[in-house]
Amino acid sequence: MSKFHIMSLGGFIHQEGIDITLESFAELFHNVTSKHRKKMVLSMVTKGVLTEHIHKKVSQLNIKNAVKLVSWSEQETIEEMYEEASIMILPSRENIIKLIGEAFSFGLPVVCYEKEKLREVVDHSCGMMIEYGNYEENIYQFSEIMKMLYFDPEARKILKRGAMKKYETQFSWA
Repeated sequence: MSKFHIMSLGGFIHQEGIDITLESFAELFHNVTSKHRKKMVLSMVTKGVLTEHIHKKVSQLNIKNAVKLVSWSEQETIEEMYEEASIMILPSRENIIKLIGEAFSFGLPVVCYEKEKLREVVDHSCGMMIEYGNYEENIYQFSEIMKMLYFDPEARKILKRGAMKKYETQFSWA
């Protein structure tokens, strides 16, 4: 099984979304064998005042060895992350359509909250949406989706193709 690379844009979502991303990844990471842990990585783009909070949270959750934090200023590294990533986690209730479009441009499926505006962009062909619930439910739901996608590489391939197709049909000028 290949590397399972989860990407998130910590510099573009609120603290609650960052915490949900980190805690749901930790939930997945700590509930698989060490063999599977070696194949998992979470890359998070950091920006601004929450960078210190992210570093502390990563240490608290004991996931330091599986998390790669990259500053927004490291654009070349970020582009490599997009190329390597398996999925993009965006737990935000804000307008994230531009972020989704960028993820799709790399054929990167998106996992986010269900929102009326996003239903036109994210469907079962290119990503997954969860219903916004309380904090613990959100962690559980994101973790379950990550687990399902980790253990089903064929589903990831299908979503990757769908994300690229969605980009071509809804976001590109081609």
